[in-house]
Amino acid sequence: MRFEVGSATDQGMVRETNQDRLLVHGNLVAVADGMGGHAGGELAAETAVDELRRLPTMTDTAQVVAGIHHANRKVLGAAERTGMTNMGTTLVAALMRPERRSVVIANVGDSRAYFMSGGDLDQITEDHSLVEDLIRAGKISEEEARDHPHRNVVTRVLGIGEDPEVDTFELAVGADDMFLLASDGLFNEVDHQVIATILDNVEDLDEAAARLVERANQNGGHDNITVVVVRIRDDEPMASTPARAEEIVDEQSLSHLPLQPSAEASGPDVDDPVEPEGPSDPPDQEVEAGSGATEVEAPVGSDPSTELEETLLGQPGEEGSGDLTTEELPPVRSRRPNRMRTFVFAVCVVAIIGLGIGGLVAYGRNAWFVSTVGNEVVIHQGRPGGVLFIEPQAVQPTGIDINDLNPGSRSRVTDVPVFGSLAEAEEFVDQLELSSLRTSE
Repeated sequence: MRFEVGSATDQGMVRETNQDRLLVHGNLVAVADGMGGHAGGELAAETAVDELRRLPTMTDTAQVVAGIHHANRKVLGAAERTGMTNMGTTLVAALMRPERRSVVIANVGDSRAYFMSGGDLDQITEDHSLVEDLIRAGKISEEEARDHPHRNVVTRVLGIGEDPEVDTFELAVGADDMFLLASDGLFNEVDHQVIATILDNVEDLDEAAARLVERANQNGGHDNITVVVVRIRDDEPMASTPARAEEIVDEQSLSHLPLQPSAEASGPDVDDPVEPEGPSDPPDQEVEAGSGATEVEAPVGSDPSTELEETLLGQPGEEGSGDLTTEELPPVRSRRPNRMRTFVFAVCVVAIIGLGIGGLVAYGRNAWFVSTVGNEVVIHQGRPGGVLFIEPQAVQPTGIDINDLNPGSRSRVTDVPVFGSLAEAEEFVDQLELSSLRTSE
């Protein structure tokens, strides 16, 4: 099984910097959309894709999930070192599995994966966002979601909490099938059918990626835009397989795959990955558009490297390692209900929920940002767009009219910078006033 890859990324027409990052590395591709201010968003997204690049070659779903958890811990560590505790990033990744003639998709956040076969484009991932939750609950329609004031609020990202839940899907693939990874800067601007038409009619994948970015900019380009396009190339006929599967899988429920012991159970800490020996992976693709599609011939039937097993899934040959079959499962023993155990469990669950809500409230309140109310520049407490039920509050009008600022200062305000304290937000406003005075002089 061979595959070709094309990509493009752009800061868009409004943002001053590009906080998106993409990865094309061996049999793994990914897109990350950073958030948390200029420096924070860039650092979070870059840390996530860099950590995935450094890991040994992955071969299955469990390793992808373990790799994403490893990247999450590195983002948390970077936030702690720099003091940018409000930073985070979405991540959507795709792993080619030639030995199974399939592709594993994994995502956290609202960056998306699409799959195209026979001219039909289907969204594979579900957005981890507030508006998507409201749509699923029947509270709002998809049309209302497009203009919802909290459409940018994500409910799951890397960099906020340990080991976030990762949605995974495995799809059977055949010759000329395609899939697309994209940040929200694409699909918030470009209609689903337009995306499908461009993918179906443009042969060169870098050109297709560039056209998607161009169309997003033509429609406003309000956010960074990043796309990775992959096409499967295979001259051999597909083996007889069931209908294309789209299964949500977690680390503890991998019944359709050979089960391996988890990293936490038998392997060393995944924060210390072991670099694989032997031939290196194919070179990473550059993030700029127009560099020519990369064609990679994936090895068929290759065994996972020893380093990967040690890093992500534990030492081979250890007790509990290897494939798990039905015969090896221990018998299920019936036991009488233990009311005290049930009570203790319930208390623990309530305590955990309480701690989670407390942490969420602290996260939602422990930040300040600068934006406008009407034309006046105002300091707010909270997170831009809010976090679930925690809405930001305007706490300090500044008396500055945004129209009195120079273009550079206006752009800094419209980018809605986020700060870790009220004093930092006030210092930012003071700089705006000084800049405005210099301009008027």
